[in-house]
Formats: sequence, structure tokens, C-alpha cells
Amino acid sequence: MTKEQFTTKILALEKSMYHTAIAVLKNDDDCADAMQNAIMLAYKNLPSLKKPEFFNTWLTRILLNECYRLIRSRKNTVEYEDYFEPAQDADISSLENSELFGEIMQLGESYRVPIVLHYIEGYSVKETAAMLGTTPAAVKQRLLRARKILKERFGERL
Repeated sequence: MTKEQFTTKILALEKSMYHTAIAVLKNDDDCADAMQNAIMLAYKNLPSLKKPEFFNTWLTRILLNECYRLIRSRKNTVEYEDYFEPAQDADISSLENSELFGEIMQLGESYRVPIVLHYIEGYSVKETAAMLGTTPAAVKQRLLRARKILKERFGERL
């Protein structure tokens, strides 16, 4: 893969990478750090990619590893934003979207990340399982439990 092809693929996956990182880290600055580190590692280790058709999965796995590394390195810090409630928009449709997003962000990581990868980013259950290093059955179970939790919180609105 050439430098130009790599750059093109990274630019195409930028939004997907952000969604994945925010699901794990919940912080824009940390997401930017994780994404930058993942891109640098991916470029450095590009020769180790045996099947180019799995580039997206490979890159997402690198990104998730970087997210978890950042969490471990910042385990004892508390984010300033955690002390304040987010501002509510006046627009009803964006309020409902932000409310759902807020509820997804309140889920435990084991439920939050599969929800984002599968429903928001559109990866299959099999691809999500490969990215998370688990089985498709485990991903299906986590998705089922996450949907149940969200349904309980939202009632009939979902």
C-alpha cells in the first residue's frame, strides 16, 4: 500500500475512528490523541498487514488498543467536564439525539463500544467481535443487553 493510498483510507475512516474512540474515552482531547497515535502506529506497522481487505478492522483494533492504553495511563485523573451537566439545546430533535447519545455514553464500556461499532459505524457482528477480540455470540449478547438497558431507560420512546 502506498503512502497516498494509506492517506486516502485514513481520511475516509476519520469519522468512524472518532466514533469508536469517543465510545471508549468519552473525551475529545483523548480521542484526538488516540487517533493520532493509532494512525502513526498503523503507518509504521503497515508492512505487518497481511490482507489489505482487512485494513478497517486492523486499524480499528489498533485504535482500540490505543484507547485502552490512554485509559490505563490516565487512570487516576478526573476530567473537569465530569463535574458539570452538559448544556441542553433548545431544538427538540437534537435534544432527543443528545439524550440517546448521553444514555449510550452512560452504558458500561462492554456495552457502549459494541453499540457504537455495530449500530453507529455499521460493522457486522463478526467484524465487531474481531475488533474487540471476542466471539460473535458475546457481541450479540452485549448488544441484546445494551438494547434492553436503553429500552428500560427510555421506555416506549425507543
